[in-house]
Amino acid sequence: MPDNEHPLDNQDQTNVAVSATGPLSDQDALRLAREAFTTSTTYFDTAIRGGLINDLRQFQGQHPQGSKYLSENYRARSRFFRPKTRSAVRKNEAIAAEAFFSTQDVVSIKAIDEDDDMQRASAEVLKELVQYRLKHSIPWFLIACGAYQDAQVQGIVCSYQFWEFNAKKRIDRPQVKIKPLENIRFDPSCDWYDPVGTSPYFIEMIPMYVKDVRARMQTLDHTGASKWKLIPDTEIIKATTMYSDVVRLQREQGRVDPRSISGAIGDYAIVWVHRNIMEIDGEDYVFHTLGTVSMLDTPKPLRQVYFHGIRPYVIGFSVIETHRAYPSGPVRLTSQIQGELNTNANQRMDNVAFAMNKRYFVKRTAQVDLRSLQRNAPSSSTMMNDPEGDVKIVETQDVTGSAYQEQDRLNLDFDDLMGAFSQASVASNRKLNETVGGMNILTKDASQVTGYQLRTFAETWMEPVLKQLILLEQKYEEDDVVLALAGKKAQLFQKFGIDEITDELLTQNLTVDVNVGIGATNPHDQLQNFIQGMTAFKDMIADGVLVQYGVDVAEIQREILGKLGYKDGKRFFPDDGGDPRVSALLQQIQALQQALSAKEPPEVIAAKVDKLKAETERIKGQRVKEGVEAQFSAVQTAEVIAAVPQVSPVADAVLQGAGYQIPNPAGADPNLPQGAGGEGLSVQGVINKRTGVGFTPPAGPGAVVPAQQNTSPGSPPIPAQPASPAVGLGKGGETMRPDSQGV
Repeated sequence: MPDNEHPLDNQDQTNVAVSATGPLSDQDALRLAREAFTTSTTYFDTAIRGGLINDLRQFQGQHPQGSKYLSENYRARSRFFRPKTRSAVRKNEAIAAEAFFSTQDVVSIKAIDEDDDMQRASAEVLKELVQYRLKHSIPWFLIACGAYQDAQVQGIVCSYQFWEFNAKKRIDRPQVKIKPLENIRFDPSCDWYDPVGTSPYFIEMIPMYVKDVRARMQTLDHTGASKWKLIPDTEIIKATTMYSDVVRLQREQGRVDPRSISGAIGDYAIVWVHRNIMEIDGEDYVFHTLGTVSMLDTPKPLRQVYFHGIRPYVIGFSVIETHRAYPSGPVRLTSQIQGELNTNANQRMDNVAFAMNKRYFVKRTAQVDLRSLQRNAPSSSTMMNDPEGDVKIVETQDVTGSAYQEQDRLNLDFDDLMGAFSQASVASNRKLNETVGGMNILTKDASQVTGYQLRTFAETWMEPVLKQLILLEQKYEEDDVVLALAGKKAQLFQKFGIDEITDELLTQNLTVDVNVGIGATNPHDQLQNFIQGMTAFKDMIADGVLVQYGVDVAEIQREILGKLGYKDGKRFFPDDGGDPRVSALLQQIQALQQALSAKEPPEVIAAKVDKLKAETERIKGQRVKEGVEAQFSAVQTAEVIAAVPQVSPVADAVLQGAGYQIPNPAGADPNLPQGAGGEGLSVQGVINKRTGVGFTPPAGPGAVVPAQQNTSPGSPPIPAQPASPAVGLGKGGETMRPDSQGV
């Protein structure tokens, strides 16, 4: 279908177009465009077009140009084409679809500065915007699978990203269009890894209806001038194609090329418009020409037509072939093996046909019914004069097993080069396919090659395309419904307290990743690898030993998920660099608080808090009471020991039997009040109310016990003795009641 979009409608209205007297005049621009187109087309016709046609024929199940099967000698022989190539490409497409679309999130968008809340909020919103556009505005599944098919069949894929706006049709959306390779021209001397950005020129041949060309000639832009210059029909007819492009004819399978016309020009005739991007004095200029004969508009700086200043094209590939601007795809890599497979199959079929339908030698001038002989129908009769001499039957041996063994080996070579895994590979490895481990060995290499192709395709085409879509969303997205929906899904207010999406929020610096990694080609293996990686990460940090030794948890996360092909794992751990255990606990606490708030009213929660506070005060009072009772018991015990020293050894034995240990170092309890001199305990003297005898314990260790009066008034006073209840004349001389009650 013709290309009806007009990207010049979306240029920044604040910029002023470069005048015709600028650094690139119309005559110079037309001359450069003609020279660039002629040079690139000559190279394309001589070096690229023939191989591209054969790649398409092989993908379509047709023998290549110049094949022996297309000659007259093979007209009556088997000319079957085994569709091994088509089967492998379809299988790779299915694997790509499973890898790219197995999860809900097609793209992962992250802020460059994770500590900037504005960038994080912008990343969340743009992720939802892109997700919405890829699901509702852009047929992303068809485009992604079609681009991967182009990369495999023709080696490279080229796409054009723009914002489509049509007020009459109420179209306001981003678009991605895959361009046929025969309509693209660039310098073959450019860098192989970035043909679009390093080529001094880039030309797209756009088929357009004549009515659309005339409409743009009559439409005024924001400056009041016509968008395209008025061109008479005599000039327009020069841009028509009177012949068919052979590559396009091959795609159309021999049908009439819809891009070619003959006769008079009508509104629905097709002319070729060239979009030319030329680098002049280090700056890119863009302009349109009617073929290579007339200028349609004035050259303008690229940054004025496309606000981001980037060439809006992306060229990607799935097979890395250095220093080649047009690398070979998997189809071309397997073309020779595909030819050998066809030869093996056709020779075997010819042999089977000869074995089942005999070949006859008929004597010349013999009267033999040749039609009956050729029909060879059962129960038929063939008339001849001499059955023994006129006709000779040639016996042909049946096909041997070597032909099938050769086919198995060719199948293995094909699958190995294509990176596919087929039933032929299983059947060719009889012993390996009898065990599960053997099947894993067979699929391992194929999965690695397929995953490698997917990662190469994602890096060279898918991620650059999505980055341009993000730029378009940041500049042109004005749909309030879409913005509100994206803000709601991104939970801007809940996460960042933002209730309005502004231009400042959208135009933040972001990074984009495609959610696919090496090893993602087999869903079962992908799930097992993911579970294994997450389990290993959990086991390494679960007990906290590595964290205590200062290990960087974020580096462990990136290393494990990087081995799985997910780059840095930011998609699964948005709070990069924090302790995952703390994050998990905080989330759990928040969830519990929300659950409590939802189930119980505030007054009930306040009552529970008051109850907990009262319980705390009761526990404190109980501890004070227990301390007072302990001190009282200790003092009472000391009184008994002082009055009855003989009790001390028995008490010591009882305490030691109960497990009591003498404090080390020995001394007074620091929790009890000290004496005036800071030594020992300060206690009151003990007086027996019945006898009047008093006793004051010593102030500290080594203190001397003062002499006590004897109960016998006729005896002299007892001399002072060391402070020991078991030494001296007073040993056991005085007793008291076991309790502290006076008499």
